[in-house]
Formats: sequence, C-alpha cells, structure tokens
Amino acid sequence: MTLFGLFWAAFLPHYLNSPAPIALQRASPYAATALQRSATVDLSASPYSPLHLQTTIYKPLQLFPQLGWPQAAAVDWHIWHATAAVAVVGQGANAHMGSGVTQVNPTSAACGRLASANASDPAQGFTIRVKNVAIGQVPSRPAADQVARQIRQAVPELEANPNGLTPKLSQALAAAQVDGKTVFVMPEATSAPIGPAKTSRSETALQAIAWVNNIRLAFGGSPLEPSQVQMVAHGLGETHQTFNGTASWYGPYFHGRQTATGETFNQNDLTAAHKTLPFGTYLKVRNQLNGKSVVVRINDRGPYIGDRSLDLSYAAAQCLGGDRVGVIPYQATILAPGVPQDWRSDVVATLP
Repeated sequence: MTLFGLFWAAFLPHYLNSPAPIALQRASPYAATALQRSATVDLSASPYSPLHLQTTIYKPLQLFPQLGWPQAAAVDWHIWHATAAVAVVGQGANAHMGSGVTQVNPTSAACGRLASANASDPAQGFTIRVKNVAIGQVPSRPAADQVARQIRQAVPELEANPNGLTPKLSQALAAAQVDGKTVFVMPEATSAPIGPAKTSRSETALQAIAWVNNIRLAFGGSPLEPSQVQMVAHGLGETHQTFNGTASWYGPYFHGRQTATGETFNQNDLTAAHKTLPFGTYLKVRNQLNGKSVVVRINDRGPYIGDRSLDLSYAAAQCLGGDRVGVIPYQATILAPGVPQDWRSDVVATLP
C-alpha cells in the first residue's frame, strides 16, 4: 500500500492535467487501455507541460498606447462647405446632368422664359456647377477653376441674399456682384469687349446674365426680370421719357400679314403698334396691375379703337399677363442704346 500510495500521489495530478491520455482515448481506445495498465508513465511523452499551457492561455494581452491624435481636428468647415458647393466638371455624360432645378437658357425666346439646361447644346470645355446646378461652360480648365474659386469666396453672401446677385457690365468686361462683393468675372476666353460698337456685346452680356440667373436659382433665389434681360440683349438702357395709357393686343387674325413698316407681322415676336412713335423705337412696357414688364419694338401703327394708345403683339401680352383680360393699364419707358443704368460698373477683374 505504501508503494502504491506513492505511485498514486506522483502520477495522478499529471495524469489528470495532461492532454495526452484524453487525446489517445478519443483517437484509440486500445492505446488508452495499454497506458492505464502500464506500471510506469513517461512524462516526457506529453508535448506541453501543464505550466506551459496555463501560461499560454491565461497570459493577458499586451495593450499598446493609442497614437497621439488631437482631441479636435482644426478644420474650417465653412471652407469645405463652399468647396463642395462649387465644382468643375469636364464635358461628358454627366456634365449636364439634370438637378431638378429649371435653369435659364441665354437664348430663351420671348419673356426670357426658362428652359432646362439639358435642352442646351453643350459646348466643348468645362462646366461650372453650383449646388449641382450647371451655371455655364468655359473652354479651358484654368479659366473654369478661376471662376469656381471666385464663386466659392462668395458662397456665404449668396446663401444669405441670392436675389442680391446682379450683373455688373462695363465697356470692357462683364461680371456679377452681391452686396458689393464680386462673385465672378467672365473669363477672357468666353467674353469680348462689350462696347456699343461691338456685335458680341449682347451675347457676352446675355451669357453673364444667364450665369447670374442660374446662380440665383442654385441658392433658392428667383431669376431677373425678363425685361432686364431683353434690355441687355438689345444693348438698351432706360431714358427719362415715359408715358402711360391703355394697351390692347392683336394676334391670330393679323399673323402673317404686312405691318406698316413692310415687315411681316409675327404674333410670337415682341413688337407693338403705336400711332406716332418712330419705327424701331424700343419701349419697356409695365403692366400696372401686376408689375410685369416686357421690352417691345414699334413696327406698326395703331390702335384706332377708343382711348387705347398701344397695341401689343400676342407674345408681349402674354408676358404682361394681359392676353386674357384684353386691355391693361400700362406705363412705358422709351429705351436708348446703352448699358442698363443699374448694371453699369467700373469693375476691374483682378480676383485670384
């Protein structure tokens, strides 16, 4: 019993903790039986000692200190917001992707009506997009990047007062300002001198106005009045000569007939008849009932009914909202060649 007790005390703890017998019993019952009948046990047969197993399993993981990141990153979110709002996109499938905002086409017809940007023929070059609204196109990437930087600097002012954005036109360039801050200057690659003698003046001015209107729309504002756009298109400014009276309109019955000037009357053109004004005179006509205005050209004589003093084409009456009521009280301002007074500027383009 003494010898057996010593054997039991020496063998039993290692036998219980050693994985070898358990693995043998699962793998081969005959090997386990042979081991139990053995008078001696070779402890070196166990590949790992109990102490080694415990150290491997229960040793706590070593934790490394975190890197020294700052508590708060020094990021100017206003700059990032402005940067994200304005983008330059190369011409391609996505350059004129619709944004859900109806945009102004500089070649829109009567009343300066709005047209989808997708309807315009994309020019080669780069598109400037503001809040995913296509503002305009320029032929070179450097010119597009310069305009984009200018607009980004004015994003806070545009978000606060989109309807305050107006064109600024001079004899040398076309630009836009909001609250006295220049928002963009038309790149030289897309503009030419806009003096009275230049045939490209109206085209450049119209392009600048289209950019202004699209930026207004991008920031939730409203486009400029159609009469203002038409004045620029024809290179006209207001004079101090005004008169008022009652205006009617004429259309389908006279469409295609000859006017007093000898030209064919087109009811879809912005024209009017007056008894005495020289042919070719441009008038800014405002409906005194609703404040709408339109620019018309005198090319006919009349009207000769009652106290009416101006006969508008059907298109002009539509612009003024008078095509259904028939007659409207109006105020007319005679226009003369020149940049609109409110848009005259001596802006010098030296923005970064």
